[in-house]
Amino acid sequence: MRKRLIGGIAAGVALIATTVIAGTASAAPLAWNVARDDGGTSGEFTGVAGVTVLTTASGIELTCDSATAAGTANLGTGVANPIATLPPDSTKFLNCTGPFGLTFEVTHVGTWELHGDSYASDVTTGRITNIEADISGPACEATVTGFVNATFTNPSNELAVLPAQTLTVSTVDPANDCLGLISQGEAAGFSGTFVVSPGLTVTGS
Repeated sequence: MRKRLIGGIAAGVALIATTVIAGTASAAPLAWNVARDDGGTSGEFTGVAGVTVLTTASGIELTCDSATAAGTANLGTGVANPIATLPPDSTKFLNCTGPFGLTFEVTHVGTWELHGDSYASDVTTGRITNIEADISGPACEATVTGFVNATFTNPSNELAVLPAQTLTVSTVDPANDCLGLISQGEAAGFSGTFVVSPGLTVTGS
């Protein structure tokens, strides 16, 4: 029987600010040009996602109905990574449920960073790093850490977090072991799509 635990991490989950606009493709830019589409000077942004899912290597799905994120983009020309940061507790995961209808909470810990790796054809490819998130609920206390791969597509202002299992269940409380459904050291992957506002323009330089 397919089991489900709770959803979400960040994220983003964060999580997050980049928006890429059309320009000359660059395979691996070392720096970034970052500006708001509306000409504003504040790097603050928000992101909104629908369903987000954390899937463990053993097949457990952790699901939240929606998620929000808030952070600051590093506006300017020739900006080095990180392109944006998300401070502690700035990513929220809402209505998270797991197996047997159990409800859970996910807490964003530490500062998550958005790093760009390459840019081509209106798409920025990169990672959200420094991820740490606490999962808590009835008989369950665990922490997930690591990074997630992500892409940002300019026309839609969507940051898509890819489901590759690059995260790790780094701790599980032996006294609250999530009904034995997840294990310490197990790999996990997160997926979800955040729409960023206000729109940003990010190109490789």
